[in-house]
Amino acid sequence: MIEQILLKEDQPYPNSMLPVLFYPGAFREILETDEPAQNGIDLFEEHGYANAWVDGIFPYHHFHSNTHEVLACISGEASVQLGGSNGKIIKFTTGDVVLLPAGTAHKRVKASKDFKIIGAYPDGKNYNTYRSEDVTSDEQYQRLKQEIKNVPVPTLDPVQSKGGAVKKYWY
Repeated sequence: MIEQILLKEDQPYPNSMLPVLFYPGAFREILETDEPAQNGIDLFEEHGYANAWVDGIFPYHHFHSNTHEVLACISGEASVQLGGSNGKIIKFTTGDVVLLPAGTAHKRVKASKDFKIIGAYPDGKNYNTYRSEDVTSDEQYQRLKQEIKNVPVPTLDPVQSKGGAVKKYWY
């Protein structure tokens, strides 16, 4: 079952009108392979999500205004806050996947020592990163909100490909 998480705007974090999509356990089968990180990257690429990396989540609120981002937990677990300091904290555990719409603030609150994720972007988009201190005026904030609105909805779902949650919840 896919969980939709709706977040309110929390200036300086624009967040999105689109819901965050949380896919609990969606990568369990990938994790049972010999090379879970590479197989996860390969699956994302098959579904149109590239420019992948393997690491963790920054311990401060940040967002990307020019692209959506998919994250898959391949080891450990973390508490991740979505939406800024007034947002929702989720438990992100091995096998879980989360799709963040452009503008969605996210931050690692705490994590196990073995916490690792894969991150990727629709069409391999090069992402930007904004922190609260990077948003210095209301005019800039309004420009970022417009940029976020102009980010196209991906054609495919990162986990379910055609006809998946992106098509169901974002179109």
